[in-house]
Amino acid sequence: MEIGNKRSGLLLLLVLWVLGTCWLARPSAVQAAGQAEEPDFITTRLSTMSVLIPGYAQVEPQLAWGQRPPSGCPASGLWLKAAYYGADAQSIHPGMRGSFKPAGTDAPHGVPVRVCAVFALLRSDGGESVALATAVPRPGWINGMFGTVDLQGPIESLIAVPTRALIVDRADWWVLVRNSQGQDVPRQVVPGPSRGWQTFIKCGLKAGEKVVTVNAYLKFHRNVSKNYQPPD
Repeated sequence: MEIGNKRSGLLLLLVLWVLGTCWLARPSAVQAAGQAEEPDFITTRLSTMSVLIPGYAQVEPQLAWGQRPPSGCPASGLWLKAAYYGADAQSIHPGMRGSFKPAGTDAPHGVPVRVCAVFALLRSDGGESVALATAVPRPGWINGMFGTVDLQGPIESLIAVPTRALIVDRADWWVLVRNSQGQDVPRQVVPGPSRGWQTFIKCGLKAGEKVVTVNAYLKFHRNVSKNYQPPD
């Protein structure tokens, strides 16, 4: 009788141990299920950003202006001569601010500059010449120094998506947009500048749409292969 009671007690302890182990493991299972249910898309929204207009510039002496410098430019000292091309050149105007970073320097920030003149005549290579003056008393420039100048362009509101959501196919850029039926539909987009892990979209998306971010490239080409018809 005593042996039977001992066996019953051991059995009861074993049952309690199993129940306790299952109860302690329950939060991990719930957490794992929650992680498995994380969405593979993001809902787009507008983000405000300031466009940077990059270009190359060279430091030249004031004598390069001739007898009279353009209106708004300093009468003496060194200045920057930059050339801009394409649609960005049309938005450059006197008073715009930016920074000049000489080539070969490790400085995290460039020298503050401002646009003092935009020439109406185009260069022989089709570029537009822009004159920039330093915005600090002693920039430390040397005649002939060259580097990169970034102008602070207009503020825009664009759609931002994770860069991993972008798909390139035959020189065109695409994303997968999830419609109301749960289908992932390819959408051609025009990407803009990138900031960190995200890329701004110039056109092709609107706020509130769902863009696939997980395995987008694989899903895109899987859909293409399903609809591909081999030639006879």
